[in-house]
Amino acid sequence: MFQDSRAAKRAEQFVSEWLNLGRLANMQPNPTRFPNWSRQLGDDMRQETLAFFKDIAWEQKRPLHDLLNAQVTWVTPGLAKHYGIPSQRAGLSRVSVSNVPGRGGLLTHGSILTIGGDEASMVARGLFVLHDLLRGAVKDPPPCVDTTPVPTKTGLTQRGIAEQRIANVNCGGCHSKFEPLAFGLEKFDGIGAYHERDEHGNKLRDDGGILFPGTANTVPYQNSAELMNLLAGSDRVRECLTWKVTQFALGRPLSARDAPEVARIHKQAQGQGGAYTSLITAIILSDLVQYTRTEVAGTN
Repeated sequence: MFQDSRAAKRAEQFVSEWLNLGRLANMQPNPTRFPNWSRQLGDDMRQETLAFFKDIAWEQKRPLHDLLNAQVTWVTPGLAKHYGIPSQRAGLSRVSVSNVPGRGGLLTHGSILTIGGDEASMVARGLFVLHDLLRGAVKDPPPCVDTTPVPTKTGLTQRGIAEQRIANVNCGGCHSKFEPLAFGLEKFDGIGAYHERDEHGNKLRDDGGILFPGTANTVPYQNSAELMNLLAGSDRVRECLTWKVTQFALGRPLSARDAPEVARIHKQAQGQGGAYTSLITAIILSDLVQYTRTEVAGTN
């Protein structure tokens, strides 16, 4: 089954839908602030993430959580220049990022970092980590709240803006659950370029702490690499990846009644190494597939 080219295309479709890579074709960052942006650069970012997933999860069959801290990526010459990576090869090529400041793992791809918009919003980036890697949830803001991203200025970085929200008694209860998840990404601007200082000269940081849902204590990290290792080593992240792939494979949202079978799928897949193919095999052999087929037949 996995030798069929359609299976590889299906895996590519999963990562494209999960990460909403199609939005890169329609991005229009402020041209004054980001004169180097182009639709080609956006497409290069999309190609990077697809090639990275194919390399790590499909061809090498490494555990899915290795996507979070693998020390390689795939770049075109244009994307290599954007990232500050030496590369003279034409087309898309595999490169090591072990000696590239800040790079390493899915969250350091431009395709993900651009989720934060022009201001590199910690709200948007933090919510991505919470929802798509930790399967966490927070309430929507009240209708009266202005959710327009707050711009940085001299003496005030995005982290400083986030810390002000967290300290606010009206906002902190929710924002403390997700904005700190993006602290380790502050050195990346709105289109994923790496900087030690922002456009106003403010020094940027990438240390912080992560509070995994369901736990009581925040785990500190000193830099983005440590954050990536914490995520890659988290059972919560591994379980979330199982849910994401299972939802995609079944073509429907999962509910509480699915949880016991998803837990069995997760245990079986992890016992076989936690690779994407192991997970798909466990899903196919699970009762959820039979249940979904029965539901579909019942509606016809």
